[in-house]
Amino acid sequence: EILDFSAGSWSAVAHNRQGRARAAGTMAQIEAGRKRFGDRFLIAYYGNEKAGRDLSSPIGTITTRDRFALIRGDEMRMLTVEEYRLAMGFPQDYKLTGVRTKDIHLLGNAVVPAVAAGVIRQIQDAS
Repeated sequence: EILDFSAGSWSAVAHNRQGRARAAGTMAQIEAGRKRFGDRFLIAYYGNEKAGRDLSSPIGTITTRDRFALIRGDEMRMLTVEEYRLAMGFPQDYKLTGVRTKDIHLLGNAVVPAVAAGVIRQIQDAS
């Protein structure tokens, strides 16, 4: 529900936008993901996942680093800031800086709005 297949900057799976071959570990993770999930799935950089994630599974922890890549056949791209924002449940009108690295960092340090609201309710109820 949060993914927009028409968004982002897609590049070939085998090579990044600078023409350099992807790391062997990344390629192994993509191949394992294809065997397990088909042509469309997510992979996570900076983690221990070996085969990626099915698109219907929870995304996992949003970190301060650009971590998740969407695989579509022989193309891939990193998730957009908007997709991260939606995954965390921030409202549509929630304002960020407009600078990708800063926005991902801010979201990675954020508390999901529903959890923050629950904590505030518990504090209010306790007083």
